[in-house]
Amino acid sequence: MNADVKNETVPSEDIDLFLLIERSILFFRKYRWVFIVATLLGISMGFYFFSSIPKTYKSRMIVHSFLLTNQEEIQIVNNWNDLLNKKEYNALINALHCREEILPKVKRIKAKEIQQVFSQLNPNGFSIDVLVTDNAILDELQNGLVYGFENNAYIKKRLDVKKAAFKELIDKTSAEIQKLDSTKKIVENIISGKERSSPSLIIDGSSVNRQFIEMNEKLLAFRENLEFTNAIQVLQGFEKFRKPVGPNLIPWLVIGLMVFLSIGYLFALISSIKQGLKTRAINRQGSKEKVG
Repeated sequence: MNADVKNETVPSEDIDLFLLIERSILFFRKYRWVFIVATLLGISMGFYFFSSIPKTYKSRMIVHSFLLTNQEEIQIVNNWNDLLNKKEYNALINALHCREEILPKVKRIKAKEIQQVFSQLNPNGFSIDVLVTDNAILDELQNGLVYGFENNAYIKKRLDVKKAAFKELIDKTSAEIQKLDSTKKIVENIISGKERSSPSLIIDGSSVNRQFIEMNEKLLAFRENLEFTNAIQVLQGFEKFRKPVGPNLIPWLVIGLMVFLSIGYLFALISSIKQGLKTRAINRQGSKEKVG
Protein backbone atom coordinates (compact mmCIF):
# COMPACT_ATOMS: atom_id res chain seq x y z
CA MET A 1 0.00 0.00 0.00
CA ASN A 2 2.81 2.41 0.87
CA ALA A 3 4.62 1.54 -2.34
CA ASP A 4 1.54 2.46 -4.40
CA VAL A 5 1.21 5.81 -2.66
CA LYS A 6 4.90 6.54 -3.19
CA ASN A 7 4.62 5.83 -6.92
CA GLU A 8 1.62 8.16 -7.22
CA THR A 9 3.45 11.06 -5.53
CA VAL A 10 6.59 10.83 -7.74
CA PRO A 11 6.32 13.55 -10.50
CA SER A 12 6.49 12.24 -14.05
CA GLU A 13 9.69 13.11 -15.95
CA ASP A 14 8.05 12.66 -19.34
CA ILE A 15 7.61 15.88 -21.32
CA ASP A 16 4.08 16.62 -22.39
CA LEU A 17 4.64 17.12 -26.13
CA PHE A 18 1.24 18.62 -26.70
CA LEU A 19 1.77 21.11 -23.88
CA LEU A 20 5.15 22.09 -25.38
CA ILE A 21 3.58 22.60 -28.82
CA GLU A 22 0.75 24.62 -27.31
CA ARG A 23 3.14 26.90 -25.41
CA SER A 24 5.26 27.35 -28.55
CA ILE A 25 2.19 28.34 -30.57
CA LEU A 26 1.12 30.77 -27.88
CA PHE A 27 4.64 32.21 -27.74
CA PHE A 28 4.82 32.85 -31.48
CA ARG A 29 1.25 34.14 -31.55
CA LYS A 30 1.97 36.57 -28.74
CA TYR A 31 5.09 37.94 -30.42
CA ARG A 32 3.92 37.50 -34.01
CA TRP A 33 4.50 41.16 -34.84
CA VAL A 34 8.12 40.83 -33.71
CA PHE A 35 8.67 37.93 -36.12
CA ILE A 36 6.77 39.63 -38.94
CA VAL A 37 8.91 42.76 -38.59
CA ALA A 38 12.09 40.63 -38.33
CA THR A 39 11.10 38.76 -41.53
CA LEU A 40 10.52 41.98 -43.45
CA LEU A 41 13.77 43.49 -42.19
CA GLY A 42 15.68 40.31 -43.06
CA ILE A 43 14.35 40.25 -46.62
CA SER A 44 15.04 43.97 -47.02
CA MET A 45 18.60 43.71 -45.73
CA GLY A 46 19.32 40.61 -47.82
CA PHE A 47 18.11 42.40 -50.95
CA TYR A 48 20.10 45.53 -49.99
CA PHE A 49 23.38 43.60 -49.66
CA PHE A 50 22.63 41.72 -52.88
CA SER A 51 22.13 45.02 -54.73
CA SER A 52 25.16 46.76 -53.18
CA ILE A 53 27.71 44.02 -53.93
CA PRO A 54 29.32 44.39 -57.39
CA LYS A 55 28.43 41.73 -59.94
CA THR A 56 31.24 39.29 -60.71
CA TYR A 57 32.01 37.63 -64.04
CA LYS A 58 34.00 34.45 -64.65
CA SER A 59 36.16 33.78 -67.69
CA ARG A 60 38.71 31.18 -68.72
CA MET A 61 41.93 31.22 -70.72
CA ILE A 62 43.46 27.99 -72.04
CA VAL A 63 47.23 28.01 -72.48
CA HIS A 64 50.00 25.60 -73.37
CA SER A 65 53.40 25.68 -71.70
CA PHE A 66 56.57 25.14 -73.75
CA LEU A 67 59.35 25.56 -71.19
CA LEU A 68 58.02 24.72 -67.73
CA THR A 69 55.78 21.93 -66.49
CA ASN A 70 52.12 22.64 -65.84
CA GLN A 71 52.62 22.44 -62.07
CA GLU A 72 55.39 25.04 -62.21
CA GLU A 73 53.22 27.40 -64.27
CA ILE A 74 50.25 26.82 -61.94
CA GLN A 75 52.40 27.63 -58.91
CA ILE A 76 53.37 30.94 -60.52
CA VAL A 77 49.66 31.76 -60.98
CA ASN A 78 48.96 30.81 -57.35
CA ASN A 79 51.70 33.20 -56.22
CA TRP A 80 50.07 36.01 -58.21
CA ASN A 81 46.72 35.16 -56.60
CA ASP A 82 48.30 35.36 -53.13
CA LEU A 83 49.67 38.81 -53.97
CA LEU A 84 46.21 39.80 -55.18
CA ASN A 85 44.55 38.65 -51.94
CA LYS A 86 47.11 40.55 -49.89
CA LYS A 87 46.61 43.64 -52.10
CA GLU A 88 50.32 43.71 -52.97
CA TYR A 89 49.54 45.68 -56.11
CA ASN A 90 53.05 47.07 -56.61
CA ALA A 91 54.50 43.58 -56.90
CA LEU A 92 51.76 42.58 -59.35
CA ILE A 93 52.35 45.71 -61.44
CA ASN A 94 56.02 44.76 -61.79
CA ALA A 95 55.18 41.14 -62.59
CA LEU A 96 52.32 41.70 -65.04
CA HIS A 97 53.25 45.14 -66.37
CA CYS A 98 49.64 46.34 -66.05
CA ARG A 99 47.83 49.40 -64.72
CA GLU A 100 47.06 49.52 -61.01
CA GLU A 101 43.45 50.54 -61.77
CA ILE A 102 42.51 47.08 -63.04
CA LEU A 103 43.84 45.08 -60.09
CA PRO A 104 41.06 45.92 -57.55
CA LYS A 105 38.57 44.66 -60.15
CA VAL A 106 40.22 41.24 -60.18
CA LYS A 107 38.87 39.08 -57.37
CA ARG A 108 40.59 35.77 -58.09
CA ILE A 109 43.11 34.12 -60.40
CA LYS A 110 43.14 30.32 -60.38
CA ALA A 111 44.93 27.81 -62.60
CA LYS A 112 44.40 24.08 -63.01
CA GLU A 113 45.43 21.30 -65.36
CA ILE A 114 43.11 20.43 -68.19
CA GLN A 115 43.69 16.70 -67.70
CA GLN A 116 44.90 15.23 -64.44
CA VAL A 117 47.29 12.68 -65.97
CA PHE A 118 50.89 12.26 -64.84
CA SER A 119 53.44 13.00 -67.52
CA GLN A 120 56.97 14.30 -67.38
CA LEU A 121 56.23 17.11 -69.83
CA ASN A 122 52.41 17.02 -69.55
CA PRO A 123 51.58 18.39 -73.00
CA ASN A 124 47.88 18.79 -72.22
CA GLY A 125 48.17 22.43 -71.14
CA PHE A 126 46.31 24.17 -68.32
CA SER A 127 43.54 26.71 -67.85
CA ILE A 128 43.45 30.01 -65.97
CA ASP A 129 40.11 31.08 -64.45
CA VAL A 130 39.61 34.67 -63.35
CA LEU A 131 36.81 36.33 -61.40
CA VAL A 132 36.40 40.03 -62.22
CA THR A 133 33.89 42.81 -61.58
CA ASP A 134 34.41 44.43 -64.98
CA ASN A 135 34.63 42.57 -68.29
CA ALA A 136 36.41 45.50 -69.91
CA ILE A 137 39.69 44.64 -68.16
CA LEU A 138 39.93 41.08 -69.51
CA ASP A 139 42.02 41.98 -72.57
CA GLU A 140 44.55 43.92 -70.51
CA LEU A 141 44.58 41.21 -67.85
CA GLN A 142 45.27 38.53 -70.47
CA ASN A 143 48.15 40.54 -71.91
CA GLY A 144 49.48 41.03 -68.39
CA LEU A 145 49.41 37.32 -67.59
CA VAL A 146 51.20 36.45 -70.84
CA TYR A 147 53.77 39.17 -70.13
CA GLY A 148 54.29 37.76 -66.63
CA PHE A 149 55.10 34.31 -68.00
CA GLU A 150 57.31 35.63 -70.80
CA ASN A 151 59.34 37.98 -68.60
CA ASN A 152 60.07 35.76 -65.66
CA ALA A 153 63.85 36.01 -65.19
CA TYR A 154 64.50 32.27 -65.55
CA ILE A 155 62.04 31.78 -68.41
CA LYS A 156 63.29 34.87 -70.25
CA LYS A 157 66.87 33.58 -70.14
CA ARG A 158 65.85 30.18 -71.48
CA LEU A 159 63.82 31.83 -74.23
CA ASP A 160 66.77 33.99 -75.28
CA VAL A 161 69.05 30.95 -75.46
CA LYS A 162 66.51 28.93 -77.41
CA LYS A 163 65.78 31.73 -79.88
CA ALA A 164 69.50 32.31 -80.44
CA ALA A 165 69.96 28.59 -81.19
CA PHE A 166 67.15 28.60 -83.74
CA LYS A 167 68.52 31.75 -85.40
CA GLU A 168 71.91 30.09 -85.72
CA LEU A 169 70.36 26.99 -87.24
CA ILE A 170 68.40 29.17 -89.68
CA ASP A 171 71.55 30.98 -90.76
CA LYS A 172 73.51 27.74 -91.27
CA THR A 173 70.64 26.09 -93.12
CA SER A 174 70.21 29.13 -95.36
CA ALA A 175 73.93 29.03 -96.19
CA GLU A 176 73.70 25.32 -97.04
CA ILE A 177 70.69 26.00 -99.25
CA GLN A 178 72.65 28.66 -101.14
CA LYS A 179 75.48 26.18 -101.74
CA LEU A 180 73.04 23.54 -102.95
CA ASP A 181 71.34 26.09 -105.15
CA SER A 182 74.69 26.93 -106.76
CA THR A 183 75.42 23.24 -107.25
CA LYS A 184 71.97 22.73 -108.71
CA LYS A 185 72.55 25.50 -111.25
CA ILE A 186 75.88 23.93 -112.28
CA VAL A 187 74.14 20.59 -112.86
CA GLU A 188 71.42 22.26 -114.91
CA ASN A 189 74.02 24.08 -117.04
CA ILE A 190 75.94 20.85 -117.65
CA ILE A 191 72.78 19.05 -118.67
CA SER A 192 71.77 21.85 -121.03
CA GLY A 193 75.27 21.97 -122.52
CA LYS A 194 76.00 25.50 -121.41
CA GLU A 195 78.90 24.33 -119.29
CA ARG A 196 81.39 21.49 -119.62
CA SER A 197 81.70 18.91 -116.88
CA SER A 198 85.04 18.69 -115.11
CA PRO A 199 86.58 15.21 -114.92
CA SER A 200 87.00 15.57 -111.16
CA LEU A 201 83.39 16.71 -110.67
CA ILE A 202 80.96 13.89 -109.95
CA ILE A 203 77.45 15.12 -109.14
CA ASP A 204 74.23 13.18 -108.74
CA GLY A 205 71.45 15.51 -109.87
CA SER A 206 68.67 13.62 -108.09
CA SER A 207 70.66 13.66 -104.85
CA VAL A 208 71.15 17.42 -105.10
CA ASN A 209 67.44 17.98 -105.65
CA ARG A 210 66.54 15.75 -102.72
CA GLN A 211 68.98 17.53 -100.41
CA PHE A 212 67.71 20.89 -101.61
CA ILE A 213 64.13 19.97 -100.75
CA GLU A 214 65.11 18.50 -97.36
CA MET A 215 67.11 21.59 -96.41
CA ASN A 216 64.20 23.86 -97.32
CA GLU A 217 61.87 21.76 -95.19
CA LYS A 218 64.29 22.04 -92.27
CA LEU A 219 64.51 25.79 -92.80
CA LEU A 220 60.72 26.13 -92.68
CA ALA A 221 60.61 23.99 -89.50
CA PHE A 222 63.29 26.10 -87.80
CA ARG A 223 61.47 29.32 -88.72
CA GLU A 224 58.21 27.91 -87.38
CA ASN A 225 59.88 26.87 -84.14
CA LEU A 226 61.39 30.33 -83.78
CA GLU A 227 57.99 31.93 -84.38
CA PHE A 228 56.36 29.82 -81.67
CA THR A 229 59.20 29.95 -79.18
CA ASN A 230 57.29 31.46 -76.26
CA ALA A 231 56.86 30.68 -72.59
CA ILE A 232 53.22 29.86 -73.23
CA GLN A 233 50.89 29.74 -76.19
CA VAL A 234 47.35 31.05 -75.74
CA LEU A 235 44.97 28.48 -77.22
CA GLN A 236 41.84 30.35 -76.13
CA GLY A 237 41.70 33.81 -74.63
CA PHE A 238 39.30 35.25 -72.07
CA GLU A 239 35.69 35.57 -73.25
CA LYS A 240 33.47 38.45 -72.12
CA PHE A 241 30.21 37.02 -70.80
CA ARG A 242 27.16 39.16 -70.11
CA LYS A 243 25.67 36.94 -67.42
CA PRO A 244 27.35 37.36 -64.01
CA VAL A 245 28.12 34.38 -61.77
CA GLY A 246 27.40 36.30 -58.58
CA PRO A 247 26.16 37.45 -56.23
CA ASN A 248 23.10 35.20 -55.90
CA LEU A 249 19.90 36.63 -54.41
CA ILE A 250 18.63 33.54 -52.56
CA PRO A 251 21.65 33.03 -50.24
CA TRP A 252 21.59 36.71 -49.22
CA LEU A 253 17.84 36.52 -48.47
CA VAL A 254 18.41 33.39 -46.37
CA ILE A 255 21.26 35.07 -44.47
CA GLY A 256 19.17 38.19 -43.84
CA LEU A 257 16.22 36.12 -42.58
CA MET A 258 18.40 33.98 -40.30
CA VAL A 259 20.07 37.01 -38.73
CA PHE A 260 16.93 39.08 -38.09
CA LEU A 261 14.76 36.13 -37.07
CA SER A 262 17.45 35.18 -34.53
CA ILE A 263 17.46 38.73 -33.21
CA GLY A 264 13.64 38.74 -33.09
CA TYR A 265 13.57 35.40 -31.26
CA LEU A 266 16.08 36.60 -28.65
CA PHE A 267 14.08 39.77 -28.14
CA ALA A 268 10.84 37.83 -27.71
CA LEU A 269 12.49 35.28 -25.40
CA ILE A 270 13.99 37.97 -23.15
CA SER A 271 10.67 39.83 -23.04
CA SER A 272 8.83 36.61 -22.14
CA ILE A 273 11.30 35.82 -19.35
CA LYS A 274 11.04 39.35 -17.93
CA GLN A 275 7.25 39.19 -18.01
CA GLY A 276 7.27 35.78 -16.30
CA LEU A 277 9.59 37.03 -13.54
CA LYS A 278 7.44 40.12 -13.08
CA THR A 279 4.25 38.02 -12.81
CA ARG A 280 5.92 35.70 -10.31
CA ALA A 281 7.07 38.64 -8.21
CA ILE A 282 3.52 40.07 -8.17
CA ASN A 283 2.07 36.70 -7.13
CA ARG A 284 4.62 36.39 -4.31
CA GLN A 285 3.79 39.88 -3.10
CA GLY A 286 0.06 39.06 -3.12
CA SER A 287 0.70 35.87 -1.14
CA LYS A 288 2.65 37.79 1.49
CA GLU A 289 -0.12 40.36 1.89
CA LYS A 290 -2.70 37.59 2.39
CA VAL A 291 -0.55 35.92 5.03
CA GLY A 292 -0.03 39.24 6.78
